[in-house]
Amino acid sequence: MQKWSVGVRPKEYETKTVEDVYNTVEEVDTKEYEDPDYFYDELGRVRRTEKRMAKKVPVIATPPPIPPPMTPTHIAIHNPKNSTSKRWKIACVSATVTLLAVFILATILSFFFFVSSASSFQKESYGLPRPSMESSLLSKRSDMEITPNHLLTLLITKRKICILEAASGDEFKSRDAFSLDHIESARLIFHSNMSHAGVPVHPLQFQRFARSQGIDNDCHVIVYDRGQMIWSAYTVWIFKLFGHQKVSLLSGGYLGWKTHQARSGQYKTEQGDAPGKPRQGDFLASWNDSVIITYDDVLLNTEIDNFDVVDAQTKEEFLGTAQGALYGHIKGARNIPVDAVYDWAVGQWKAADHLKGLFNNNALSLRKPVIVYCSTSLRSAMVWWALTRSGYNGKIYFGGWPEWVVRAPDGLKVIGTTSES
Repeated sequence: MQKWSVGVRPKEYETKTVEDVYNTVEEVDTKEYEDPDYFYDELGRVRRTEKRMAKKVPVIATPPPIPPPMTPTHIAIHNPKNSTSKRWKIACVSATVTLLAVFILATILSFFFFVSSASSFQKESYGLPRPSMESSLLSKRSDMEITPNHLLTLLITKRKICILEAASGDEFKSRDAFSLDHIESARLIFHSNMSHAGVPVHPLQFQRFARSQGIDNDCHVIVYDRGQMIWSAYTVWIFKLFGHQKVSLLSGGYLGWKTHQARSGQYKTEQGDAPGKPRQGDFLASWNDSVIITYDDVLLNTEIDNFDVVDAQTKEEFLGTAQGALYGHIKGARNIPVDAVYDWAVGQWKAADHLKGLFNNNALSLRKPVIVYCSTSLRSAMVWWALTRSGYNGKIYFGGWPEWVVRAPDGLKVIGTTSES
């Protein structure tokens, strides 16, 4: 019996294939006849050897042919979902914290700002002086009013100015008076060129008229009348309404100019109509809603109370005791007639201190805009001019009492001797 060592393969298995080891059936090469050459000659021995060797050589299968290269029919794009990194999360948290801190800081600063504003408003209500407001009043006053001496200086130095004489309601008398005598280089402007029944004309219509009078955007418009002041104040308001930047009212009007002419011949006047046809101006009209207000805005103000309301009618018209029409006033309005702001006896506006006391007595605040109305906007223009000259933000309700008495609810109008509730 042959002994086997561990890990050593017997020699008799080295020349055998797997099939020989596990094949228990012995193959017998049986011939149909006895061939002695197969067993005994040299050729038979070689054949037997080749047969045994063929069994030992493993048969290697022929590999399959290489397939032809394939042409891609579409492209597949793989777009995996981006994962949120920790750095991005930290940036988002930092931004959120920063915005929250800014919001808290802004809230604190706003609180202190409103507290300081309320305290300053309280000081103003007790009549304490405000230097910055005084300086603004002086600048507004200098822009809106010009003295005869100042006008003479502008004429001598040949500055770019446009002098207009505002005609009264009687155009024929105004034309005759202008032909007899008027300030040097002045031109006559009629009320119908600016308004129809108290309603301002269309901006393009006024632009066409202003250009026909040689008015440019950069010229200094100076307006005067024959002493009534009501027509010149309305003309100044119209120019402001249609966007002209620099418009002034001549203090004292034509009568003030003639008074200075009696002292010096430099204050010249002319006779006849305006000399020749002026060149075409380049004035460009616009709509300045900071000086005008409509019925809907006044009606809304009765609920939100953003404006003070001033009635420029006479005291009798305000109370509804005047004869000839249905008079009254808007509920909550204060009555400041034209006589309270202009001295007709001397032909001058009331002093600045008088106007300041008048407006304070009527509880008007410089921090609150003022609505002014009457029946035709003419008297409203005078009170508006006095308010603006004193530093108030005035707006004219051009529809006035005639529109309010027709359209407003009964509870918002006071007619006759009816007392306000």
